[in-house]
Amino acid sequence: RIEVIDREPWRRCWACGTTSNESGELFCTECGASLDDRHYHGVLVNGEPQGLALVPEVSDPAARALLPEIWDEVPDGESQLVLMLAGRGEPLAPPLGDLEALHVGQNLAILLAALHSEGFTLGEISPDSVEMTAAAKPRLRAVPDLRRGGDPAADLRELAKLLETLTATERTTQRLSEEQIDATAVEPGLPDVLRDLRTGVLADATALSSRLAELIADKASPRSLWVWVGARSDTGRVRDHNEDSLLSLDLRLDQNNEGRCWGLYIVADGMGGHSAGEVASGLAIRGAAESVLRTYMAPTLESDLPFDEDMLKEVVFNAITQANAYVLREAQARGNDMGTTMTMAVVVGDRAVIGNVGDSRTYLYREDTLRRVSKDNSLVQRLVDLGQIGPDDVYTHPQRNAVLRSLGDRAEVGIDLYVERLRPGDVLLLSSDGLWEMVRDQQIASLLAEHEHPQAAADALTTTANTNGGEDNISALVLRFGSYK
Repeated sequence: RIEVIDREPWRRCWACGTTSNESGELFCTECGASLDDRHYHGVLVNGEPQGLALVPEVSDPAARALLPEIWDEVPDGESQLVLMLAGRGEPLAPPLGDLEALHVGQNLAILLAALHSEGFTLGEISPDSVEMTAAAKPRLRAVPDLRRGGDPAADLRELAKLLETLTATERTTQRLSEEQIDATAVEPGLPDVLRDLRTGVLADATALSSRLAELIADKASPRSLWVWVGARSDTGRVRDHNEDSLLSLDLRLDQNNEGRCWGLYIVADGMGGHSAGEVASGLAIRGAAESVLRTYMAPTLESDLPFDEDMLKEVVFNAITQANAYVLREAQARGNDMGTTMTMAVVVGDRAVIGNVGDSRTYLYREDTLRRVSKDNSLVQRLVDLGQIGPDDVYTHPQRNAVLRSLGDRAEVGIDLYVERLRPGDVLLLSSDGLWEMVRDQQIASLLAEHEHPQAAADALTTTANTNGGEDNISALVLRFGSYK
């Protein structure tokens, strides 16, 4: 590769291509671009062309739009100088969100299909050889291995490697329980596509493009589900006041026989004693709710924003971050150690993003099976993970109330995020530890099965927690999902 400097850039504007500028112009009279000396990457072709020199021979317009932009071809005796514009966008910086990576992969699969149909192969693709244009489309910055002939299947394997890098997807072999399989195999995703590429099951670029297009449509188009909510918070039988707070916000839009549903659901378990714990949990809920309403729900209702799972995860993360800031500021102003745990879910159709700090929990009940979605940030959970105590010991361990993370403790708090794909008939349960410590998982599942109406289920869970001792405040949000109409 060689570098070329255009000493008379006024002859042809690099930005708009006009040739109407006069000699010595410093700025383009058509578009205003600066006409300083321009630098171009190029190759000098002698004999059989390869790499950049082959780009002009690609006839498919869609493929050319994804290949480096050729600026000029200049004959030089028996050689040919091929020049390209230097990259106008930024190279990809992994990790990308799944949706952005899928768009990159689909466009490159379209490119490979076109190249293969004309007898070309592309070769290695690295993240720094791909840039995003102003129109949010990928474009290659370099094609050193473009050639005639070659192995199309190798191109697909190279694209799989690129997508693995862009999404930080690890190749792992793991033994899954039946419960884990049910949790992870609701819908096929990018890892399935990468596996099929590596194993040769997916061996055609056109088929790959179709698979990626299906994943994009699936990720960007939540299925319409309606949700019915039951909510109950109770002081319990031992405490003299209730430090828990909960929030249920359900938005529905039924228009032109199409339904859309959004929801925000939070349970927060305050700590710090009278006039502190309940203040902390209430402040946390207000901070999180304000953030979600301002940054997501209001803009979505106003302009019908397309669904983006990665953006929704960011919304939940930022909401909990703001909740933490609200609590921390008040704790510092009062000079006390107030704090709160929080579990929250933002639901859009059949998609739920759950955020968790502390030992309040979110469960998913599906087809008579209860599965805990969130993982406790607690000392006893850490001991379980280390194998020092058994899972059932968390209910009786003397330090079972010691949490390792809480809102209001420090400026930056660790936040766990989980994504769930919901089905008709599913139930999400958000609860404080005052519920799940008093009502074991098997009994929770039985009560959810027995009470189809979510309010009846929330009431039954609370009553049972009190019957079993009611040693702490009890809060339950029960969300049951069903098909739209």
